[in-house]
Parts: sequence; C-alpha cells; structure tokens
Amino acid sequence: MQQECLDANFLASSRIGTPDPRLENPPCGQRLLIAWCFPEDLFRQNLTLQITVRLWDNSEVREQLDVESKQSHKALFFPSSGQERRILTYRIVVTTKEGEVVEIWKHPLWTELIQIGDA
Repeated sequence: MQQECLDANFLASSRIGTPDPRLENPPCGQRLLIAWCFPEDLFRQNLTLQITVRLWDNSEVREQLDVESKQSHKALFFPSSGQERRILTYRIVVTTKEGEVVEIWKHPLWTELIQIGDA
C-alpha cells in the first residue's frame, strides 16, 4: 500500500508543456494504491478486501473489493478541498468467503476509532 498526492504537477503534460484538457481542472487530492499477489491456494478461497480509510476529519470511507485475480492492484482516489479531507490512516482486512480473516494490512498510525457520546 502506498499514498500519493495528486495535483497539476501529477500530470506529465504540466512538466513537458504538451496540450492537455485536464490542466484546466487538474486532479486534486490523494490516492491510496493497493497491490497484491496471493499464493494460488489462498486465492482459491474467494478473497475479499475490506478497505477502511479514515480521513483527517475522522470520517471513514469503507469499500469492499472482491479479489478476482491472484495478482492485481487498485487505486482509490480521495478528492480534497482542504487538510480535513486528506487521508489520515487506513486498514485492509483480507477475508475468505466464509469470513475468516487471512491477513490485515494497516497504516502505522491505525487505531480503532473511539466514539464518545452520540457523535
């Protein structure tokens, strides 16, 4: 897993000066890049990635992704208009069809969110 920031400098056309309609409204935000390569015996267990991304405003984005090939990747884009909508931390739980946890990948700052009150 890897995080990267996106802005106008992300576009190659901004560096080499070629025409690009995306320069008028360049991507602004962050991406979470996820790549995997599972052994064949694990892949045959119909794996699912349970992805949780926590942003700086403590909101969470959850996505479930069925693993359709033993080796692949996925990029999740998080547009941002300020610091509060940037990626703070993330966790990916790999489970089998039966719900058994195979592996957990966590950002070093990942902790369970503690809810106080009704908020």
